[in-house]
Amino acid sequence: MNFLTFKKYLKELLILALPILAGNIGQMLINIGDVYVAGHFNTNTLAAISVASAIFMTFVIPGIGLCAGVTPVLSNYRGERKPVKKLFGITIVFSQVLAAFFFILLWLIIPLVYKIGLSNEIIQDTVDYLKISSFSVFAIFLYSALKEFLQSHEIVLFPNVMMGLCVFINVALNFILTFGYGFIPSLGTIGLAIASLTVRFILAIAVFIYCMGFLKRSKFSNIKRYAKDLIKVGLPIAGAMFIEFLGFNFVAVFVGKFDPMYAACHNIIISITSLAYMIPFSVSSALSVKVGYANGSKNIQDIKKYTLTSFAFIFIYAIITVAFYLIYKEPVMRIFSKDEDVIQIGASIMVIVAGFVTFDGIQAVCVGALRGLKQTIQILIIMLLSYALVSIPMGLILAYKFNIILEGFWLGLAAGILIAAIVSGTILVKKYFNLKKEFISYRL
Repeated sequence: MNFLTFKKYLKELLILALPILAGNIGQMLINIGDVYVAGHFNTNTLAAISVASAIFMTFVIPGIGLCAGVTPVLSNYRGERKPVKKLFGITIVFSQVLAAFFFILLWLIIPLVYKIGLSNEIIQDTVDYLKISSFSVFAIFLYSALKEFLQSHEIVLFPNVMMGLCVFINVALNFILTFGYGFIPSLGTIGLAIASLTVRFILAIAVFIYCMGFLKRSKFSNIKRYAKDLIKVGLPIAGAMFIEFLGFNFVAVFVGKFDPMYAACHNIIISITSLAYMIPFSVSSALSVKVGYANGSKNIQDIKKYTLTSFAFIFIYAIITVAFYLIYKEPVMRIFSKDEDVIQIGASIMVIVAGFVTFDGIQAVCVGALRGLKQTIQILIIMLLSYALVSIPMGLILAYKFNIILEGFWLGLAAGILIAAIVSGTILVKKYFNLKKEFISYRL
């Protein structure tokens, strides 16, 4: 593939990826805004929303993963020249059925919060935050499904711009409702929950209004096949996301058992790697759309070129990112902490973190391509095995047997994601050659 071809395909990917990146950063900033306001209100409020958010996200992530099946399914349908715009109404119903299911699950779990040993200072605030936030699952899943629907049509600007605007709305509402303003009393933790609920519904309603044109074309036909495809593709995505979420939280819990300093350092590194992952994740999302369309239209050349272009771009990005982390490892840590011990511990394992970031970027490209090819069950199996058989066991052995604690757990995470990248890459190459034969036979 020559430079002009690479430039053409990269431009098409970035046109999709950059708005997705902006939306992802917006979501991160909304979360940071919640923490910032809570931390300035009081420590108990910050602790309460941290616990509540961890419980809440445990139920939200699988639902978002199921909604993520919309993009690869509809991208493939578009490639097959099927009328996908009529599936808009079914997509909305699917998101709300999921929301109702997880809403009920949340309310079944909330009473158990009183029994998990939280301190008296935060337990009621945690429960109150969960009760109010539970209603926002309807908005979260609606926005997720609509965003994925639009993304499958390569419409990515509006939903992600709206996410960016909601960053400012969220901060304003958080301050007003938490601290009080004018005739509005200080609501503390409840104010934070109401602010989050309001912003999520504003976001969902705005995107829904933007999509109103699709309603005219909606037909409730072929529901069974579409729903089956969504579950078949989305369920493994949900499982993989849930495993990754649990894996990092598992490490956070065990690191914290050794020393609070390690826990603080681990949280900082998570923030650093999450920020670094935003670009590979956005490219991966764009790649799944392009590969999905090419797969549906049986265009093996586009599958190859979009995937190779993504690998080349992520490789260049990884080199720049790794160099930055290694050269400025202490300044990077100082952005998040003033504690010299935390800074030195974090800087000492930045080589491992750099390796993790590189392998994670490669794995993200493989996952994006496999999603587009609807090979999501393989993604689930890879993530399960990499965390259950490599990352967690290796981290525990190094920590408990060899007293290599933070370094040990991150070596485990890096080793697990490296194996995931190798295995997913191998599956992708094998799938490519199988499709090449299949598409040639189809044309003959």
